[in-house]
This record gives sequence, structure tokens and C-alpha cells, in this order.
Amino acid sequence: MSARDALDTARATAAFKFHLDVHLGKEDAHLYRLVRERVPVPDQGKAVGIMSSTVPQDRFPEVIAWMYPLMGHDDRENMTRVWQMVMPPPAFAGAKQLIQKAIGNDWAELTRRIPTLA
Repeated sequence: MSARDALDTARATAAFKFHLDVHLGKEDAHLYRLVRERVPVPDQGKAVGIMSSTVPQDRFPEVIAWMYPLMGHDDRENMTRVWQMVMPPPAFAGAKQLIQKAIGNDWAELTRRIPTLA
């Protein structure tokens, strides 16, 4: 396959998206539910801190812009609360702006769930 062949690229992209959607659907249905039910919030915060520390800081805006639109309201709320706990206030203030930009009109729902964001 050549990167210059638009049809091959489109087919590969569609196949990748299909498998990614299946994978993310299983995460949503099983993994996140188990984490919510069985892992205390402070331990969730530690895990998120470890995972987020592996993201190069200059790429963090891309992570938020990619990840937050893919999540539902409950997962957004959970992730935001965990980040709020583990990030220093100046870092969280920056993340909060990125989250707001990434989810657009859904920001109102997130601030309803977490009034301290407003």
C-alpha cells in the first residue's frame, strides 16, 4: 500500500476505525465499569497520574482534544475530577481550558456535574 493512494488509505483508515471502535466499546462496557466499581478514587487518581506522566507535555493538548470528545458524560466527569485532585492548580487550570475547548457545548453539562469548574 502506498501513502499516495487515497483509496488504499481510506480503506485502511476505515478498517482501523472499525477495530478501534470495537476496542473502545469493550473498554467502556467492561474496563471503566470495573475500575469505577472496584478501584477507590484516590487509587484511580494515582493511576491517571502515572499514565498522564508518560505523555510528553507538549502533546497533552492533543491528548485532551482527542480523548474528551470520545468519552461520555460520566467518564468525562470522572477523568476531570481525578485530574483536579492530582494536578497542581496551575496545571489543572490549563487542562480545564483545553477540556472546555474540546467538548464545546457539552461544557455546560460538565460544569453542572462539577460546579467548581465554573
